[in-house]
Amino acid sequence: KCAFVLVAGGLGERLGYNGIKVSLPVEITTNEVYLSVYASYILALQEKSKAQGFLPLAIMTSDDTHAKTEQLLKSHNYFGMKQE
Repeated sequence: KCAFVLVAGGLGERLGYNGIKVSLPVEITTNEVYLSVYASYILALQEKSKAQGFLPLAIMTSDDTHAKTEQLLKSHNYFGMKQE
């Protein structure tokens, strides 16, 4: 059994970013965000391991980041991951 936990309670203010850290662009030409990369790694591992079912991702948010994290996930169709 395997699962992933992402601690995503912080804002990007100290980094000079006006938003949640998981929405920071990690690729300047495509503006792909951190959470997208994280999800793609999990999906690749899921495919490679031929896991029965899916590998769940739990995202720990704070009062400051919860709504924005939900909005990011919904607007990107959960980055191809299963919604639970």
